[in-house]
Amino acid sequence: MDLALRRLDELLLAALCDAAVAGADPDEVMPPVPGPPGWTARRRSAFLAFHRERSVATAAPVETTWAVLVDGAVAGAARLEPVPGGTEAGLWLVRGQRGRGVGSAVLTMLRHRAAGPLLAETTTGNAAATAVLRRAGAVTAVDGDAVHATLP
Repeated sequence: MDLALRRLDELLLAALCDAAVAGADPDEVMPPVPGPPGWTARRRSAFLAFHRERSVATAAPVETTWAVLVDGAVAGAARLEPVPGGTEAGLWLVRGQRGRGVGSAVLTMLRHRAAGPLLAETTTGNAAATAVLRRAGAVTAVDGDAVHATLP
């Protein structure tokens, strides 16, 4: 498997949106958008706007986002955002790439790019993400439905 992270730009953003629509639920990859479930035109537009505003088309990006490429195909996104106490990481993958070790490999790549401790948050219902974080050596704490992780 050939795995790479490529900085998100307009061209990759379109491919990322296509990958999300084909292989992920909107709630897994973006903030909630009111309306009927599924990938509506409104959700697709919101997905593109979200990434443009936070990392692609702004002079002062909130975060750095990369497209996750597996064998040359867009398979998800990874991000790093400076926060007090470290760098927050985020990651999502299309269904076809989950459970193949891609998440662990990307997490390692993000650790090398992060300034200070790597911080992540998931939910208690996301057992796969929690397992990846713990295998990487994260210290986790549960607060209600949230799992907070710190990788030194």
